[in-house]
Amino acid sequence: MKLKAISTAVMTAMLTLGMVGNASALPSYGPFDLVEGNTSSKLLSGVDHYRLQVNGNSNVTIQSRGMNTGGGNHSGVTAVLRDGSGNIVTQAERNGGDFIISRQLSPGDYTLEVHPNMLRAGNDSTNYYHLTTVIE
Repeated sequence: MKLKAISTAVMTAMLTLGMVGNASALPSYGPFDLVEGNTSSKLLSGVDHYRLQVNGNSNVTIQSRGMNTGGGNHSGVTAVLRDGSGNIVTQAERNGGDFIISRQLSPGDYTLEVHPNMLRAGNDSTNYYHLTTVIE
C-alpha cells in the first residue's frame, strides 16, 4: 500500500510539473549544425535542436545511438524533423531506445529536434547520445 501511495505521489508531481509528455517543459539546447558524419556525444537532458541544410534532392538518414556511462539502460530518444517553416516533415521511427529517420529531402533548411524519452528517464547525468548522418 505504501508503494502505491509513493508511486501516485511521484506521478502527480511529474504531471504537475509538466514533465510527462510535455517537451516544452524541458530545457532546449542548440541549434547545433548537423552535417554528414558523427556528432559529438551530448548529455540527454532536454530537447536539442540541430540545423540541417540540404543543397539538392538528397536521401538523408539520421540515426541516434544512446549510451549510459553509469552502466544502466539508456533512457532513449525520439526525434522530429521540421522544414524551414516549422512544419513536421517526419517523426522518427523507434529502433529500441534509439531512432532512425530515412527520407528523401528537397533542397532547403531543416531542424531536427531530439527529445528525451521521459517515460523511461534514468539518471540524466549518465545518459548520452550521438547522431550519425548520411546524405546521398
